[in-house]
Amino acid sequence: HMCSFRLCTQAVFHETGFKKMDISKAKENAIGRGTAIIYDEEMARHKLLWDHPICSFEVPERLTLSHDRLKHYGLLERCVPVPVREATDEEILLVHSSDYLESVKTTETMNTTELKTFSDNFDVAYFHQSTFRCAKLSLGATLQLVDTVVMGQVQNGMALVRPPGHHSQQNQASGFCIFNNVAVAAEYAKRKHGLHRILIVDWDVHHGQGTQYSFEDDPSVLYFSWHRYEHQLYWPNLTDSNFDAVGKGKGAGFNINVPWNQIGMKTADYLTAFFHVLLPIAFEFNPELVIVSAGYDSAIGDPAGLMSSMPECYAHLTHLLMSLANGKLCVVLEGGYNVSSLTESVCMTVRTLLGDPVPLIKEELAPCLSASETIHNVKVVHQQYWDIFNI
Repeated sequence: HMCSFRLCTQAVFHETGFKKMDISKAKENAIGRGTAIIYDEEMARHKLLWDHPICSFEVPERLTLSHDRLKHYGLLERCVPVPVREATDEEILLVHSSDYLESVKTTETMNTTELKTFSDNFDVAYFHQSTFRCAKLSLGATLQLVDTVVMGQVQNGMALVRPPGHHSQQNQASGFCIFNNVAVAAEYAKRKHGLHRILIVDWDVHHGQGTQYSFEDDPSVLYFSWHRYEHQLYWPNLTDSNFDAVGKGKGAGFNINVPWNQIGMKTADYLTAFFHVLLPIAFEFNPELVIVSAGYDSAIGDPAGLMSSMPECYAHLTHLLMSLANGKLCVVLEGGYNVSSLTESVCMTVRTLLGDPVPLIKEELAPCLSASETIHNVKVVHQQYWDIFNI
């Protein structure tokens, strides 16, 4: 029966010119059920003006080539384009201090020597004359995405932005990040839209310490991050990135760290963390909105991450998150420094947001011993906060 059904559907697709029908149908259904895409080439103006062994990873092509790849696969035309805007000072101040904001403003008129001196005050960050403008667009695009999704104009969407955000803290740039796009977006969603439960999923290979510090005593924001840790030998080298950093005060239990203690983690390890840690807690938490800090440096071939997960994995991660918050899902670009791996993974994510079937995973789906140990430790430490681990 299955075989004849397949033949039959193939014939139907062939007869109707399925691809064309599919795209026009997607556009017809776009309002309320579509997928937003937010991008502006101006964010490519932010670039490094001197030699730096690590900052040289974060190049404008990460953004422009991701956009080109979406176009190449015909995915852009199926999305709802939403314009970017600048974030206001008031929005930036939802997370950052006015001293920090004022200091970033001064970079617009600096020469290269002054910019380098200013950048050296921070842990792996660089500034260009256009950085302040680009950082305001990056944050503004993220807030546009939240508005569009929360108000039901689209079902979900992706903000293709740079500079990234999740390392940035109240008073400092860090790890290529200027303003913390996702942290501000969560605070903004609470203030502007009156949301009470927001889930942030950080699948970047680095710990989003800036996001963790923004909400560690706040039970209205559940923050989940997996990250390369190697027993604290990997940047940002913080004890706060370990599994026992669970949040503080009323926020205890609402910070979930999954530290990977070896490189080469695969799709199986990532999916096991989703199935055994994130999803059980997320269903109990019952978020009204999901925001993803989507760093693709956790994919295969990345020079910073050294992990082994295929781009297909991100289709599955996205699909699993679409079952939460009535499908209200905002994906915001963070890291990803191998351009071919990054661009393919971005496309996998957007395809899934658009409702395309997820690809088959061809690799072995058993987690490695190190990943299993970490996942066990996370569950044990969170047992006191979540009923699901006590059944």
